[in-house]
Amino acid sequence: MSKYATILSDVESVFATPLWATYGVSAYPSNYMVSSRETEFVKIEVLPLGGDSDYNRSGISGKVIIQIYVAANQGTQRLMLIADSLDNILQNKHLGTGTKTRESSMSVLGSDRDNPELFRGDYSVDFNYFN
Repeated sequence: MSKYATILSDVESVFATPLWATYGVSAYPSNYMVSSRETEFVKIEVLPLGGDSDYNRSGISGKVIIQIYVAANQGTQRLMLIADSLDNILQNKHLGTGTKTRESSMSVLGSDRDNPELFRGDYSVDFNYFN
């Protein structure tokens, strides 16, 4: 498998675990059209941003962005709880076959432009992958 596909597989596999299932939040790829009836879900986006080298190894560094969508007009508590859940499975972890994540951050973006019934935040975590 290529390095880019491996990184994507490493990240997406986290959302197929029993631990993620306990949080009760559906996860979709970033380019997936989610039904307008869904009021809580995340979208997974993996951005390989550049080359990285370390001790004669070459790799890729980048960012995982998890777009969090929750019902609008209910405050930010649920958004933050989902971000905390994402920390449990993504922050400072070794994923799959070589992807290692670092510290996370959270950006509250507000009402979704496409569906004002949803409120959005972006959880992001940097990663390195060495083959």
